[in-house]
Amino acid sequence: MAATTFSQRRMRALAATASFLVPLTLAGVAHAQSTDAAPASAEQAAPADASDAEIVVTGSRITRAPITDQPVATLGSDLIEQRGYTNVGQALQQLPGFGVPGNSVAGDQGSFGAGQTFANLYNLGSQRTLTLVNGMRFVSPATTSIFGAVAGSPVDLGQIAPSLVDRIEVVSVGGAPIYGSDAIAGTVNILLKKNYDGVEANGSYGLSKYGDGQDYNFSVLAGKNFAEGRGNITANFYYDNQNGITGAQRPTTYGGSSSFFGTALGKQSYANQLYSGGRHYNVFTNTGMPMVEDYYPILGTTPVSAITNAAGQALTFNRAGQLVPFQNGQRTGSSVYQAGGDGFAIGDYSNFLVASERYQGTLLAHYDISDSIRFNGEVWFSRNYATNTVAQPFYNYAGFGNAGDPNGNLILSTANPFLSTADRATIVRNLTAAGADPSQFYLSRANTDLSTGAFRTSSDLLRFVGGVTGDIEAGERKFTWEINGTYGRTISRTTSREIVTQNFFNALDATTDGSGNIICRPGYTNAAIATFSSTCAPLNIFGNGNASKAAVDYITAQATTRQINKQSDIIADIKGDLVKLPGGFAKFVLGYEHRYESARFDPGAFYYGQDNGDGTRSQYGNSIPIDPVAGSYNTNEGFGEISLPFISPDNAVPAVYRLEVNAAGRYVKNSIAGGFWTYTGGATYAPVKDLTFRGNYTRSFRAPAITELFAPIGSVFSLADDPCDARYIGQGPNPARRAANCAAAGVPANFTSNIADRSVQGTSGGNPKLQNEVANSWTVGGVLQPSFLPGLTITSDYVNIKIKNEIASLTVTDLMNACYDSASGSSPYCNSFTRGPDSQVTGFASGNYNIGLEVFRALQTSAKWDLPLTRLGLPSSAGALLFDVNYLHTFRHYYQIGEGDFTKTVGGVAEPTDNFTATAVWATKSINWMWQATYYGPAKVAVNAADTVYQYPRVGAYVLFNSALGFNVNDRFSLRFNVNNVFNRSLPFPYALGSATSTRYYDAVMGRYMRVTAGIKF
Repeated sequence: MAATTFSQRRMRALAATASFLVPLTLAGVAHAQSTDAAPASAEQAAPADASDAEIVVTGSRITRAPITDQPVATLGSDLIEQRGYTNVGQALQQLPGFGVPGNSVAGDQGSFGAGQTFANLYNLGSQRTLTLVNGMRFVSPATTSIFGAVAGSPVDLGQIAPSLVDRIEVVSVGGAPIYGSDAIAGTVNILLKKNYDGVEANGSYGLSKYGDGQDYNFSVLAGKNFAEGRGNITANFYYDNQNGITGAQRPTTYGGSSSFFGTALGKQSYANQLYSGGRHYNVFTNTGMPMVEDYYPILGTTPVSAITNAAGQALTFNRAGQLVPFQNGQRTGSSVYQAGGDGFAIGDYSNFLVASERYQGTLLAHYDISDSIRFNGEVWFSRNYATNTVAQPFYNYAGFGNAGDPNGNLILSTANPFLSTADRATIVRNLTAAGADPSQFYLSRANTDLSTGAFRTSSDLLRFVGGVTGDIEAGERKFTWEINGTYGRTISRTTSREIVTQNFFNALDATTDGSGNIICRPGYTNAAIATFSSTCAPLNIFGNGNASKAAVDYITAQATTRQINKQSDIIADIKGDLVKLPGGFAKFVLGYEHRYESARFDPGAFYYGQDNGDGTRSQYGNSIPIDPVAGSYNTNEGFGEISLPFISPDNAVPAVYRLEVNAAGRYVKNSIAGGFWTYTGGATYAPVKDLTFRGNYTRSFRAPAITELFAPIGSVFSLADDPCDARYIGQGPNPARRAANCAAAGVPANFTSNIADRSVQGTSGGNPKLQNEVANSWTVGGVLQPSFLPGLTITSDYVNIKIKNEIASLTVTDLMNACYDSASGSSPYCNSFTRGPDSQVTGFASGNYNIGLEVFRALQTSAKWDLPLTRLGLPSSAGALLFDVNYLHTFRHYYQIGEGDFTKTVGGVAEPTDNFTATAVWATKSINWMWQATYYGPAKVAVNAADTVYQYPRVGAYVLFNSALGFNVNDRFSLRFNVNNVFNRSLPFPYALGSATSTRYYDAVMGRYMRVTAGIKF
């Protein structure tokens, strides 16, 4: 609950991680020809006799053996089709290797970026996952406002049509020397069907068991080879329309009736109790609660300043605008919210799924000009619309200011003509009994009928890619040169309907004219900003939905922001053979890259606020004034790579089937952040053909983003889990130290902090002194492909990532935790917030900092077996089976702010320690059936809390099943049926899961979801 629409978000997504799901290669399933189709996985090429063939994989610019020195996994188009995914980003989010991103189509949306979907590898943040398309960088639409979801340049995967994807390759940690900044967690490379030959049209329709969440889409993919195969043109058009879902449509799992952890009632052995019926705020309703003074109507379940009836019951307006008794819910340990009852059900005013409409067109072309010179090009255009369906509204209540302030209690006349005679008499009687002025009263209200909190983002993408490749032969050596360039631009606009405070107050001051007509009191002055109507119309604030259209038009204005991001990138390299080694030619790459990035955010007239002429600005409505942000940088980068095949199978060396050493380096000169060297080195060693060991060490970096550097310091409002509050003092990495530091700071025992329940104003902004993030990472593992079980591949790799100097946008919670969890008790972060004489937080200075470090250590393992049933003696018509299991065990994932203790992120409901996905597919020429299970291991409700802090501190293991059944009716027509969450599995108990619910448990909240897809090929 916040006084503004916006709240500062952490850049760390604390969500579940796992290894990658390899593609489903469905034997016998007919597809239109893609002449350059790669093996299903770079590490899992099925034919045994092709295991030594060299290919190009993500994470290298050199052709090499399919098993590389760093973990590379592939997600194929077959799986995307089988699961019925309509968004590439959503597909990655629900695979075990990717956690909850900074933003996605599910959950409350990042301000000014509804519907944008970012990948988040290893839960290290979307800004630390580099996303490429066909090996080239892709322009980001992310806002540079401090209120955005992610500070960085993450790619919106919703702008890439699923029907155009051939496969997605993911390389762990080692991409920085090959591609530059941002690849700390790894690199996602989306490879497209650029050699498609044929025409294919597909359409699908999806619906949840509740009759909502409808989605329909269609795509056309057409390609043509020409000039005897020397050229190809492939075009794709994709349209998708998704209906949104609010929290109110999932009342028991996501909305206002869902269970929640709140302050324990009475003297309990735990601080946080599980309540049912939903968190309902008793200090306001969305129909209005009248009061005799500028205070709270109810505290706990006891009327305090409320207007009461003869029985002493607090009164509230019903939807029709008549006073009725307020029905209390279950009392909690907090004075401002109850479990259930007539209070404001805040969970109903949250977004579960965005409403979106996407139009996307892509043209891919290449042509061999001669035997040695080739041209390739791409043209991209898309227009996406997405709406955050609902959010917290414009509030008026004592916790957000004094009466008469923009968000304080409303001051109303008892002569207001919209009041009934009986209600007026009741209010006046209460005022008189309290010794208050009988001519006016106060009203607390959540204005959901006047300002829904919904906002809509439209994003336009325009992107061009062009390149020329040539070959040079010198004796038995062959060299290849490439020059590729890309230009991308995104323009995003976000619009919302916002209340203008001055006009709002004018419309509330209703009276009657000589004829008894209800009018605005004469003498009003309109706000400086234009609203939908300039003519004041009286506003009926009592009840809900009783305001006239004329009144709503008078008090609201359209707020529009504009974001423009531009990217240009030129890469030139030459590669080829050096010297002949026993295992083959040593190969090299030398290259140069120049990249330019710029971003500009314009908050628009409403959010910018009114210029007071003295260097200050005043807000027009609910939002504090927001500053524009603009900045740009360029890089000059030189890179090199070498591959040394010391021993190959042809050498017939005992106990050494293959030995290869690889290394790469890149120097990046950033016009703002300065110079940095990134490098990697690794090796693969196969003692026998069936077994390969591998290892890699990489030093990578991320330069500060434009927002992190240039965002002006401005006002923000924020909630916080105050570590000195009785609900949180027993949490953290060292509860005893926390309690001692809180006591030393003068915070009393059993303290209840206001900032935990209502927002406090502070500041936030950029930091021009930020330095590069630096990561030292290594992997070690192996690949087993036993010849006695053809088609079986088992991989296992240990991944260790340590980020120093990490850039983080610290929230008030982070700042206070760093202060009170520090060993010395005198951390510099203690100066970033202030407390009043009553120990309540009165202000803070959040923003971007280079914090201590973040560490991630995990073991990822996968097992895949392609089994043609002919091996079991069955006829070829019986088809094939595919078994695929992917597992991740996270040993450690923690971060450190300053000198504080380590704060763990793994082991909670958002990031379980153990996580796997298992898939089985049976496929014949005419039918294919998939069965998939997703498993999340046991977890804690709060990772850093002792078991005594929560009434139910742990969540049990969780399994969810999905299935798909496809039919190839004939060579041209196909039909597929998908069922996600086959058994309609709900959230695990206790399901008070917070922000992780919408993404990690998306299928559980959605419920059983069915989709039918039809396709035709020519």
